[in-house]
This record gives sequence, structure tokens and C-alpha cells, in this order.
Amino acid sequence: MGRGLAGLGLVAALLAVPGMAQAQIVAPAGRTLFNRTVMIRSFVRIDNFAEGIPGLRVRTIVNPYAVVWGAYPNLSLTFVAPLVTLQSQDGNDPTRDFTTTSFADGAIFARYDLLRKNVPGGFTRLAPEVGIKVPSGGAFGTGSTDWIGNLVFSHVRDPHWLIADTQLTYTTTGDDGLRLGNRWNYDVAYLYRLLPRGGMDVPFVLLVLELNGEHVRRARLNGAKLAASGGNLVFISPGVEFQPTNRLLLEFSSPIPVGRDLNGQHLRPTSSYIVGVRWLF
Repeated sequence: MGRGLAGLGLVAALLAVPGMAQAQIVAPAGRTLFNRTVMIRSFVRIDNFAEGIPGLRVRTIVNPYAVVWGAYPNLSLTFVAPLVTLQSQDGNDPTRDFTTTSFADGAIFARYDLLRKNVPGGFTRLAPEVGIKVPSGGAFGTGSTDWIGNLVFSHVRDPHWLIADTQLTYTTTGDDGLRLGNRWNYDVAYLYRLLPRGGMDVPFVLLVLELNGEHVRRARLNGAKLAASGGNLVFISPGVEFQPTNRLLLEFSSPIPVGRDLNGQHLRPTSSYIVGVRWLF
């Protein structure tokens, strides 16, 4: 399948997904705790799009691989490489069905803890983060270099956890003259430690309820605005995290769209699932 059709299909889909794979690593994953020097995280996110364009059904499977390195006590670096599969089914013309897999653009982030306060049974953290998305040259790369700023706040008083973050992405124009719209992502998560009772020892289980949102400006092609691009999305995301050992954490979440104010004739998300693993060493 040529890059043009696959790329446009992915752009249409990703414009309706709350945050790129990089954002999912550093924003909702901002609640990750680790006290060793390196963490590896990967997850599979499946987004289904079955509304907005009659006859067209699209599924994106995003599988990012991230390495987080605790370079200094208050500084961590994150390297992200997302693998993306795009499946498109055209009910009006089955000959146009296709499946394409390729790496999307990677990213590098630096995060610094401005505030670190520890108390018995909890802690408080405030950390700004800056990042850059770099072109990968893959079928799903935008060809642009984008700049990302993020702020993460964490407040834990066991068994209650509150995580909030906001992220701004400033995009640039890619090689094909396409510039995706600047975007603002936000995420507020409440976590409740269900098990064990009366302590934070492993194994433990956290119940998670998140509010995720995104506002995206319209994309531009050769300077002209694309009518069917950009908009607002809001998700409620229930989930669970299970840490069986000090080195392993498993997670599941199912974002439910509760607000889909998208511009023009636009693929709309209908269901999403996230299954992930974090390995600390």
C-alpha cells in the first residue's frame, strides 16, 4: 500500500485519538513510580473508528516502546519508539481494504522534579517535562519536528492517589506540506489502592478512573486549512493496575468517549482498549 493512502488514513485516525503514543507514555504514565535507574514500558492501545464516514471502518493498534532512564536524582530521560498498525475496511469498495504496519515518529523527553516531598504513606511531586518528536522516515511519520511541553502533578496519601497533567504540542510542517494542528492534552486520574489493606507492600492492586481530553487545531496542507480535521475529544477511562513484584507492573484501561466535537466529516472513535506492562530494573 502506498504511503499516500495509508498516511492520510492514519492522519485522519490519529487526529481523533487522545494524544499521540508519545503523550501516552509521558502523561498518563506520569503516575509511574520507580526507584531504580531504568524502566522499560510498553503497551498496546487499540482504537476503533466506525462513525463519521459512511462505510469506512478503521482500527489503529499503537504499540510504543519506551525506555526511561533516571539520569540524576531529580532528572529522567525518556526515549520512545511507537510501532503502529493501521487496518482500514471500506464497506463501499472492499478492493480498497488494507493493513499497514510501520514505526511512527519517535520522541525524546527530559523531566525534572521541581517539587519532591515525602511523608509517611505518601508523597507529592511536581515535574515539568520538555520533549521533541523527530521524524522516523516510516510510512506513518509526519516528516515534521514537533515540540512538546508537559507538567505533571502527583499527590499520594495512601490509599488515595491523585495524578494530573497537561501537555502542549507545537507542530511544524512536514516534507509533504502537511502540518497537523497544535494540540492540548489533559489528564486527571484518581487511583484507589484496593489491596493490600493497611500498607503499600507488593503485590498491590490500584483501581483507576481517569478523565482524558484533547483539543486539536485544524491541520493545514500547503498552508490551506483542512476542514475535516481537529476538534475536541473527552474520554472517561476506568482501569486497573496490578503490581505483583517490585519489578513488574501490569495495567488495563478502557477509554470511553463522552465528548466528540470534531470538525467536518471525520472518523470518530467508538471504542478503545489499553493493555500495558512496565518492567523496572
